[in-house]
Amino acid sequence: MCNSRDFLSDKKKIAGFTMIEIAIAMFILAVYLMPLMQHFVFTRRVSLAARDAVIVNSFQTSCIGELCLLDYGDLSSKGATFTLVLKKYSGNKRVNNLDIKTQVGINENVELKMITIDVRSEFRFPGSGDQARREVCIRGYAFPKP
Repeated sequence: MCNSRDFLSDKKKIAGFTMIEIAIAMFILAVYLMPLMQHFVFTRRVSLAARDAVIVNSFQTSCIGELCLLDYGDLSSKGATFTLVLKKYSGNKRVNNLDIKTQVGINENVELKMITIDVRSEFRFPGSGDQARREVCIRGYAFPKP
């Protein structure tokens, strides 16, 4: 004979998880997933900083490239074309939603017959205040035609 009490207890076992078991499982998942989520946030911040560094380097390389295309005499005398290129790249510029503060320095070395072009840029790290800034410098050279 079958006992009715055993029949009801078997039904209860088949019913599923209790609310307490679900709450404990969710708490354990939350404890393990929190550091993982912080890792994703940190990784995103690092990738944004790398993207911004690439944007600044491309901006600086374009500046040096345009200045090196100028005639050596125009660079050394700081002619009109030089001034246009300098205005295009110097000062506070916004490139791909990134604010870049750039200074271009031209130094002529008479003994070696070359011009040194120094481009210094400063930009803010993503997700940080104004005091966390990064400075990048790149140097190029221009020589007279033989």
